[in-house]
Amino acid sequence: MGRVFETVERPSLQKDGKGFPPLADFETGFAKRTTEMELPYLEFTGDLNKSESDSRDYRLIRLPNNLTVMVIHDPSGSKACAAMSVNVGSLADPPEFQGLAHFCEHLLFMVQYLLFDYLSSHGGYANAYTDLEETCYYHEITYDALEGALDRFSQFFIDPLFTADCADREAKAIDSEHKKNIQSDMWRQFQLEKELSNHDHPFSMFATGNYQTLSGAAKSMGVDLRERLLEFHSKYYSSDIMKLVVVGRDTLDQMTEWVVSKFSPIPSKGLTKPLFKGHPMTPNETGKLVLMQSVRQQRTLDLTFALPDVKPYYQSKPVRYLGALVGHEAEGSILSLLKKRGWATSIVSGRSPTSAEGFDFFKVESNLTELGMKHYKDVIRVIFAFIQILLGTKPLKWVQDELRRIGGIEYQFLEKNEAITLASTLANTMQNRYLTPDAILSELFVINGFDQELGEWIQSFLNPSNMRILLVCQDFDTDLDCVEKYYGIKYRVDPIPEDLMKDLTGPLSYDGLYIPAPNQFIPDDLTVKNNDTLAEPAKSPTLLKLKQGLELWHKQDDRFFLPRGDLRILIETPRAYESPLNSILSQLFVMIFKDSMAETTYDAQVAGLWFDVRECNEGIFLNIEGFNDRLPRLLKILLEALRHYVVNDTQFEVYSLEIRKRLDNMRHLEPYNRSQTNSLFLNQATIWRYSDKQNVIDLVSKERLQSFIDTLFELTRVQMLVTGNFTEEEALGISDMVVETLDSKPLPEYARCIYRSILHGPGSYIHHEKMPDEENLNSSVDFSIYTGMSDNKRERVVLDLVSLIVQEPYFDQLRTKEQLGYIVFGSDRKYIGGHMALRLLMQSETNPAYLMQRIEHFIRGFRQRLADISQKKFERYATSLRMNREEKLKNLSEETNRFWRQISTGYYEFDKIECDMKMLKTISREDLLVFWDKYVNKETAPAYMSLAATIWSAKISQPSDDELAQYHGIVIGLHGCLERDGVDNLALEDVNDLVNSAINDGIDEHKALDRLVEIYKGRVVDPSDANVKAALEKITNQGSYVRVALEMAINAKDLTAAGAGLSSNGMHCNGTSVVENNGNSASHHATNGSANGVHGSDVDELARDLSSLRNIGVVKTPDNTWAFEEASTFKATLQQSGAPIPAIQLVPKFN
Repeated sequence: MGRVFETVERPSLQKDGKGFPPLADFETGFAKRTTEMELPYLEFTGDLNKSESDSRDYRLIRLPNNLTVMVIHDPSGSKACAAMSVNVGSLADPPEFQGLAHFCEHLLFMVQYLLFDYLSSHGGYANAYTDLEETCYYHEITYDALEGALDRFSQFFIDPLFTADCADREAKAIDSEHKKNIQSDMWRQFQLEKELSNHDHPFSMFATGNYQTLSGAAKSMGVDLRERLLEFHSKYYSSDIMKLVVVGRDTLDQMTEWVVSKFSPIPSKGLTKPLFKGHPMTPNETGKLVLMQSVRQQRTLDLTFALPDVKPYYQSKPVRYLGALVGHEAEGSILSLLKKRGWATSIVSGRSPTSAEGFDFFKVESNLTELGMKHYKDVIRVIFAFIQILLGTKPLKWVQDELRRIGGIEYQFLEKNEAITLASTLANTMQNRYLTPDAILSELFVINGFDQELGEWIQSFLNPSNMRILLVCQDFDTDLDCVEKYYGIKYRVDPIPEDLMKDLTGPLSYDGLYIPAPNQFIPDDLTVKNNDTLAEPAKSPTLLKLKQGLELWHKQDDRFFLPRGDLRILIETPRAYESPLNSILSQLFVMIFKDSMAETTYDAQVAGLWFDVRECNEGIFLNIEGFNDRLPRLLKILLEALRHYVVNDTQFEVYSLEIRKRLDNMRHLEPYNRSQTNSLFLNQATIWRYSDKQNVIDLVSKERLQSFIDTLFELTRVQMLVTGNFTEEEALGISDMVVETLDSKPLPEYARCIYRSILHGPGSYIHHEKMPDEENLNSSVDFSIYTGMSDNKRERVVLDLVSLIVQEPYFDQLRTKEQLGYIVFGSDRKYIGGHMALRLLMQSETNPAYLMQRIEHFIRGFRQRLADISQKKFERYATSLRMNREEKLKNLSEETNRFWRQISTGYYEFDKIECDMKMLKTISREDLLVFWDKYVNKETAPAYMSLAATIWSAKISQPSDDELAQYHGIVIGLHGCLERDGVDNLALEDVNDLVNSAINDGIDEHKALDRLVEIYKGRVVDPSDANVKAALEKITNQGSYVRVALEMAINAKDLTAAGAGLSSNGMHCNGTSVVENNGNSASHHATNGSANGVHGSDVDELARDLSSLRNIGVVKTPDNTWAFEEASTFKATLQQSGAPIPAIQLVPKFN
């Protein structure tokens, strides 16, 4: 018999035999109401205690089926949304079908075609996630289309489709999602913690699932997976455990009407959420030392303590108190001492996000140095020495008061966030059954009261016998004798060493370890300086100063009226990025600087100030934001330290190793991230790859770094933007302070580092790279079709519209229907001063050659879809684009980002949105087809330009240059699909011959597949072998990639024997002229981005260009694509853009 988990009606008793606080009362304070259609519901009539700065209105209601709903009116919102949280997740999985809750989410969600089609034509999107005890479904849409979205969304829960023919497809999608995560250390650690937990608790199960735990398990048991899913859904999906949040611009009454009418029919089955007996960490699981091998280079210490469920104590939040002190970074803290000894670079502590009702964990996580890993026992001793200080002093009221004050200020002056973030967060928050209605909105911020006895009790769980130690590292000097089942994690479990346990249970003391001092950065002056709420907000900042070495912009807050500020400062210095070595030195300097400032700035960040310092191509960038009262003080502290920094030996040793670790970890980037990085390299003029940096890393020394820092700011140009609760006079004062502190000579204009884009010429180009992480199963393609120049105001709006229309069908076809991969998305790109592009990306276990063929097949077919768009649907897309662009600014950071984007790029087009929307009104349905045929359609584009950056998994065969030159892409793709399905005894030549014979004989793909099967059987030793049968089953499956590839190859009709129909220079012969790809030239390196192609009279010139491309390793393929592996050599042949021309004349207010 399989595992059975015991459930309980209520969680176990707490301290001293006392039960939890009472469940929240959702009866008292609710009044009976009816809608205009006389439908009943209950409304909370008490105070919801919303923030004083919150412009939204809230209504909490309960429907007759006990569904609790928060309806939110946002008068200025351009987006509407809804989030439904169902209080059941992976903990409820049957042990024999691990991942079933996740599978339920997929099948319930992904077959709702009516909703997705509606969302895509109204500028919306939808998503979902499954957690331990929650499954959340959410969507966003333009504000004028909310009712239609709610109508479709409600059907998820009233009459779910659970289409039978989609079940296996979504099980494969889950498998693809799991394989995407296999090389992720975060997912690996989470699964190992589950593996090592109490096996009598469902926390120990494999939450995400894969094909084997779902469809494979069903087949082995002889049951229908869909039927088991229906049982799961019928058992748990009840309105009683659902929480809905709806946000829109419509009135509260109107949205209430819609919610009551559309969601009341959801079936009520009572409180169906299961609560499980026991805890994932019992004495059997604690007292252990676990060693886990990581994929990436890292050295992590994780201490996990078993806690009782602390969610009922949301008023005083005792775990927040504990986390604030253990995770403190100022003088006297654990981290401060660990850094001084060179043992650690960071620490994080608090309640684990993997907790659920009935149990909690408290975690202390620290990133160790190489020396710290050797001294991991000492690191743990330091942590426990501080814990002993806490236990000895008992909870301190002044610390709690400080946390309460900070939380209160944050909530009082709360900035508006994204509607979808608000909805999903609130829906999750409402699932806390102890949370009273008046605390729902403020729960994340507000602390009420101080319960010292409760705090002492929580602290008492931080003892060594209640702890598990996890050390994560790429290399251990001891044997890891265990392997986890689903991720293949190598690990080892031992008791905590006796010497360490003895020390942890005895008195520990370290000099320099004490309770940190009170926070001096909590703001005192919260006065808003501009109270003219009736004036129209300014649409752009004011240029206050423009002179050699300084550019200062300012805008006093006239929109949000909060005591907040935002400072953006770019210190331009050419030295920062002039070589790969200088790039490393800049990065190393910033890392050491931020580390050294942690003690000084930690209190500031806790008190609502935030800062970032980072290196960039132009120099050093600072961003400081938060309550304006203390911002200038923090800026001065940072600048003074930045300008006169002296590196010490410990810092250099720690962070020079950290740089090496980060460079090595670049090998483990996900394939789709790597293809995006390569695409960026081929489109941006100056960018140093991680391999460039690895080549010079050995040149880094402490002396060289100090010399670099000493001269970094000799010549600078400061570009500044001051926004928020600052007057003009204050902005000028801040800029004077910056210039005075830097004490630099002004950088001449001609010496500035200007962002330049690469200008590609006509033709199709593809970059191939082998994935350096040999264990990653996935490959990827990042495909860009260039669509003119980014300064073309009309075409950039058309591209926005085309991109919006393409995104959902692209995802639906290649992700949902064809199941090519979990990561599939489309977008557009606009390079500064350079090209624009329609971009289509995909990550898959399938080979990139096949992915490219399917992407191009989608593009060929999409022209007809564009042509078939009705006027009504076109107008919906245009309206969606307009509403997306005209979305109201929600907070100061958003406004500042918009201004800074225009300033930092050099466009200064502050009215870009208004210009684009005026242009949108002039664009017609026909313009989309004209644009498509001009740029995207290979058959008609006069100067077609495309670039694909592909990553090939080390697990699959990557074609050689000779094979790329000899075989068509679809043949290579078909060969890869055969290998993927286990047919590994056919060479590319065999596949090419099969395809050509099928074309010559005029047979269809079905007969071609039969022929393929016979060839394969004739090549194997034993056709009855299980592996052979499995391969045959895969390739003959109705929806197999092999079938699709065969069909594409046969329908292409031009796949003759390799080299046939080609001239001696690789060009297709077409009558008396030689053309490439309908006249598209490969002479990209001789163009300025506006060439119109090459035809008959230019054959000799073109032939020379083709020959020269071969000289740098570029290969011409039979399908008229130029393929290359060495990106830097190819890139060097291309031209670069100039700097953008400002859209306005830059005239400063002051000299």
